[in-house]
Amino acid sequence: MPRLPAARVLRYSPRDVMRITPIIASTMLSDGGTTYAVVPKPLWQKVTPPDEYNRIRHHARSWLVELDDGRRGLLDTGCGPADFFSEKERALHGLGPGWPLMEALARLGIAPEQIEFVVLSHLHWDHVGGASRFLPGGGRVPAFPRAQHFVSRMEWEDATSGDPLFYKAYPQAILEPLRAHPELLRLVDDAAPDILPGIQLVRSSGHTRGHSVVVLRSERLELVDEAGGCGPAAREAVLASDVCPTRHHLRMVFQLSYDTYPLDTRRWKRAWLPRLAQERAVLLFDHDPEFYGGTIRPDEKLEFAFDVAWPVAGSPS
Repeated sequence: MPRLPAARVLRYSPRDVMRITPIIASTMLSDGGTTYAVVPKPLWQKVTPPDEYNRIRHHARSWLVELDDGRRGLLDTGCGPADFFSEKERALHGLGPGWPLMEALARLGIAPEQIEFVVLSHLHWDHVGGASRFLPGGGRVPAFPRAQHFVSRMEWEDATSGDPLFYKAYPQAILEPLRAHPELLRLVDDAAPDILPGIQLVRSSGHTRGHSVVVLRSERLELVDEAGGCGPAAREAVLASDVCPTRHHLRMVFQLSYDTYPLDTRRWKRAWLPRLAQERAVLLFDHDPEFYGGTIRPDEKLEFAFDVAWPVAGSPS
């Protein structure tokens, strides 16, 4: 296979307007112990009560980004359609029916062919699963056939290496459609994080070696959910993905047990969260079922807490 192309280096230029719409791409249940790693259950169950199988409620979220030049794209894609998974897998992960990502895009009047870019924070199944679809006769193809798919070069190389140390972290069936269509794949190097005007893919490490956060900058960010709720006014938003998947993970040692470089997750928080608080940037969460995100402030007890929150409509919060 020929060497895949790197992301085209674009001079950074903030857009005048950028609209961001959160999409609940999948609903799921995750093991509480793996969600909080070294944090004892008596502490985390106070904020996220588990079910009888020790599972807690999560979303796998996608984000529709609309640029002022008319281009539309997605940040992460969720788990994909329920049909991707066996009955046992659906029960284990508490996956809901159907394909919520495609259903949401249809409600917004957007066809898959109108998505022009997909930015992937990393290549675990609950973030890249929605980037492919089944063909009626069998096999999978890219779900967004006209989109350029951006991901860290390091993440792609690890995900496709076949290294047994990764165990089941990177299901190859999910990655195969992009491997078969290299013209849709753009690999991002650390030295060239600018992938589109106003959008950067910045490698954080931590959750995986190639895990990246997505930085969005604009003269005016419009954060609007399907229910008409609006996020805080800001010029910068950061999708932290799995280095800070929920508001409870704002604390340094609250992190996923799946982190392959756990100290890098903590380093990212120590480097980034103070800046985001100071500059009133919006922090976006991929997995929090009650909040899309918000601006944050230092807190003596919690380390960081919401300043202005952006709740999910209908959530118990």
